[in-house]
Amino acid sequence: MPRLPTLSLVLLTAALTAGSEPHDPIAPGELPQYIFFNRVPGRLWQQQRPSSFTAAGFTEVVDDAGTRGNDRLRIGVSFIFSMLEGPLDVQSKSLRRLLEAAEQADVPILITLDGQNWWQSRPDLWNWWDPDLPGFDEANRHNVEWTGWGPEHAIKVSWRNWGQQVRVRPAPNLASPAFLAEHWKGYDALIPIILDWYRRLPPGRRYLFGGVKLGWEASINVNAYHYPDGNRIFEASPGDASNDPTERDMTQGWAFGGAKLGYAAACMSGLRTSGELTREDIEILVHQYLRHLVREARRRELPAHLLFTHQGGTYEPWDKHMSFKPAIVEESIPGWSFYSHDPPDCGSLPTDLEAAGRTQWAAAEWWRGATDTAGWVQRFERTLSFKQCRHVCVYNWETFAKIPEALAAVRELVAATTRPAPNR
Repeated sequence: MPRLPTLSLVLLTAALTAGSEPHDPIAPGELPQYIFFNRVPGRLWQQQRPSSFTAAGFTEVVDDAGTRGNDRLRIGVSFIFSMLEGPLDVQSKSLRRLLEAAEQADVPILITLDGQNWWQSRPDLWNWWDPDLPGFDEANRHNVEWTGWGPEHAIKVSWRNWGQQVRVRPAPNLASPAFLAEHWKGYDALIPIILDWYRRLPPGRRYLFGGVKLGWEASINVNAYHYPDGNRIFEASPGDASNDPTERDMTQGWAFGGAKLGYAAACMSGLRTSGELTREDIEILVHQYLRHLVREARRRELPAHLLFTHQGGTYEPWDKHMSFKPAIVEESIPGWSFYSHDPPDCGSLPTDLEAAGRTQWAAAEWWRGATDTAGWVQRFERTLSFKQCRHVCVYNWETFAKIPEALAAVRELVAATTRPAPNR
């Protein structure tokens, strides 16, 4: 039965008014602001090779930047664990090595736990169509997204463009119990390791834990999108993507002019089972996914003020793409990506935060480049000074490190933070 026309508005309003803002550790001087630099997974640090995680991966960042920061603004490193890629026992060893290395190097760490973007090695979840591949099960139709109202519309492939388009496995159904259950297995394996390390830190070194980021541009139709007749394109040329379409039109709104995804999540979550899928529906589904992530992390006792969500899908024209509301989840700090605009200039971001009674937020993924040091400083300052910014996470260190003007900007920012250090 279709839902009432006003349900989207009701659910979004409830989401924005649920829960108060977590404790702010910056105001009393308990924690600094941070500039984190994300290390590209699979280069120096590889989650399936624990021995790759050494203190040198931290000290390289602060040495090349020429500063560690201070009690107001610290320099740190971030790393992403793709929980659905590879054995969790190996990831656990890598995580322990990462935390030990951060402590040894005395450089803060921000940890991302993601289950949405990479699940290439989990055909037991996505393979619903090929009995000759491992993991085949027709029921897996319910773990992937659909292009219409029913499992007969399940997709076999998605595309992603992080600088260059590639084929990826079909976009997951963010409301699938089986898909979400794999997240919780990851949480059960990894969160206790983080908590044990954090609780053993002396109070004066708690700044080493920058927090846990949940999700990695959580969204639908963004980092795993689908073209019209995408299954046919894949079937016609399963091993050759050279003739795949590449056109995506941001002016067309949240589906970029492509095939709309989100039907599977809408059905399975109980949001709706018929009618036209809307931008507001997508916002609700992404919010529900992030809320699941936060609740399960809190249930495992991660502190609310050290939990950050990361939403994707916020683009210009702002009124045609997702708003910033889905990231605003009770018992966590919302975060978004910033590439095209500084935060004060990003559509409804200021009003979405104000409507929710929030001041804390994070630039969970950031690259606001400039041609000179002064320009880089201005870009950083416009982000760090917008409301109560908890951190800026630059993507990625490997590129940033090659820009002398950008490195100089970080040194200038740290030198400008001259407020006396608070008593701990």
